[in-house]
Amino acid sequence: MFSQTNNHILIISEKPRLINALVQDLETLGYTILSKVQSELDMENVFRWQPKIILFDLTDSNSEEIKVCQWLKNNSQLENLGTKLILLASEESLKRFPSGLEFDDLALMPYKPKEISFRIDRLLERGEQFSEKEVLKIDDLIIYLARYEVRRQGKTVELTLKEYELLKYLLTHRGRAFTRESILNIIWGYDYYGGLRTVDVHIRRIRAKIRDEDEAYIKTVRGVGYMFRD
Repeated sequence: MFSQTNNHILIISEKPRLINALVQDLETLGYTILSKVQSELDMENVFRWQPKIILFDLTDSNSEEIKVCQWLKNNSQLENLGTKLILLASEESLKRFPSGLEFDDLALMPYKPKEISFRIDRLLERGEQFSEKEVLKIDDLIIYLARYEVRRQGKTVELTLKEYELLKYLLTHRGRAFTRESILNIIWGYDYYGGLRTVDVHIRRIRAKIRDEDEAYIKTVRGVGYMFRD
């Protein structure tokens, strides 16, 4: 039903009539659609299909739907694929959304095909703006250079500007050890009069925020300083 060269759109809903209507409308507009009823959804197939967009029906906003929605948005594998999540919701269901629910876009029901098409295209175009040179990635740690954003396991990591610059520099030069003096000069500048302890404090904060207490990413090089693992 789909080819590997297309931007695949996966529809997840427990309502077959809604799925059929969306498939018909969007395929008419030229999209490649994958559909699956949520209660029968095999999560492993989500990764096999590698969808670029997921249309998720959250009009009921029951606990199971919300659980699946949060799983999709926070899944590191889908994050690595660049998959975007569009929720389908009613005005009534919006009142039952839990605080902190994450998604990329939302369309109110009853939907309009042209509106859905606009939202899909906008997310696809946004994804294409980030070339490989604009993304630094190792395992489930990703830095989006164009928007100064760090994500780990699909979740945003809140860093200060200096913490971000330090993490980005070490990752850009992974496998190379830097002394505290060189880090201080590179990140803070030669006119900075703070002590070397500043570097240690920032490294400790970064490790705590990206959950790197075991030094799986940033390693301490005894007698030297720090390096991002090769």
